[in-house]
Amino acid sequence: MKLTQLFESIILNAQEARDNFERGFEPEAFNCLEDITKTIAVLKDFKSKYAALFPSQSSSSALMAAQGQMSGLHLQQGTTAQQQAHAIMSHASKSNKRAASTKSERPKKSMKTGSVVDDASTITSDMYHMNTLSSLTNTGTVIPSTPRTHAHSPLETTLVAQLDEIFTKFLQQVCSDLNAKDSKGEQIHQTLMAKKMQKLDESPDFRPFKFRIQAFTNAFYEELLRQGYTEEALPLRKVKNYLWNQRYISRFNEDGKKAKSKGNHVWNIEAKKTPAGGWVFREFKRKIVGVPDKYAYVGVPYAYAPRVWDPQVNAKSIKAVFSFEGLPDWLHADNNIITGTPALSSQSAAIKVSASYHHAGIVITLEKEFYIQVTVEQSPQQEPDLNPMMNPVAMADYQLQPHLG
Repeated sequence: MKLTQLFESIILNAQEARDNFERGFEPEAFNCLEDITKTIAVLKDFKSKYAALFPSQSSSSALMAAQGQMSGLHLQQGTTAQQQAHAIMSHASKSNKRAASTKSERPKKSMKTGSVVDDASTITSDMYHMNTLSSLTNTGTVIPSTPRTHAHSPLETTLVAQLDEIFTKFLQQVCSDLNAKDSKGEQIHQTLMAKKMQKLDESPDFRPFKFRIQAFTNAFYEELLRQGYTEEALPLRKVKNYLWNQRYISRFNEDGKKAKSKGNHVWNIEAKKTPAGGWVFREFKRKIVGVPDKYAYVGVPYAYAPRVWDPQVNAKSIKAVFSFEGLPDWLHADNNIITGTPALSSQSAAIKVSASYHHAGIVITLEKEFYIQVTVEQSPQQEPDLNPMMNPVAMADYQLQPHLG
């Protein structure tokens, strides 16, 4: 990977962290900061190795360029990862404020109504106060017991409906053109191997599309500008907010990690070809994941630990509380896990698990039902020994055939 790509990843992660802070999604912002500290560690390692290999050329143009790129993000060697993350966030915030101060301020107007639109964050009630730096020092991220109300101003319902219509048509075009690019010439699709692409094209079922995030976002924004929207009425950060909550986009895999392909973060979309040549898109929905064992064997410990998958949220930021209904006497729930060992007299059971967690200022509740059957573990059948000298039963049944001459 080139050094310029590392620097760009720092900038992109810092911008995403800032946007998440503005929306009130602090855990996701901290995850972006962790990625930044890892990237900085790689750059520091490169710098030290470069200095060791070329001690007399430490001031060469290549190294000076690298140091120049990092001048705004230079940190003390003795600082902790959490302090580094805090410093990076402060630097990104100051840089954005400086950039904003150079622009002339003017009221933003709605495309349809012409009314002034306030893009600043809104506070609908007392904001939950939390020392973000101290919470980072703990082993896990601290989540408020009640949802934050300090969030980005939501998009108007009529605007979302308009964007949905444009987005669906845009998605139809992009899925039909595997060579689609944005205005900068960047490929939108994350290409797959030719054999896999051919197999997907022949499949009548839903198939995955992997889109490169930056190019996809730019291309959609360019489409909105072509449709008559302006940057003043619909700034890019509002478009990002819309895409982050798009029901046809999955940003995270079921393991809770950001979707990746060939080392790049991507957005997943699943679509099925229609006989008319168009596409039908699959809606991603939050759900409880983790497959419980169907059978519980007598005398064998049983355990099930459910998890929540949200296609738009990092698993680290989901602090779900689980409850279980219909547990038999031999099963017990503790710390969101059910465990137990059935006896011969234990009963099978139909169980319902519920999960609740806060997201974007609302409480989300999910449910899942499954059945556990108690049974005796079957020992593997022993194959009969066909050696007559070692098997007396086989020896007794063994008869010599008459000589046929």
